[in-house]
Amino acid sequence: LFFLIVVVGVDIINGKKASKNSLQYMVSVQNNKAHECGGFLISPQYVLTAAHCAR
Repeated sequence: LFFLIVVVGVDIINGKKASKNSLQYMVSVQNNKAHECGGFLISPQYVLTAAHCAR
């Protein structure tokens, strides 16, 4: 997996609630085999996670 990190701001603006079961696969973002943050697989190549997880 590759990470594309884009931090525009800290708030979600004009966001939409995800429908039930639309994000089926949760991932563990790890550093040295230790869990750091969670995220969701949104396509075969991309993981969506919170901005603070990428800092």
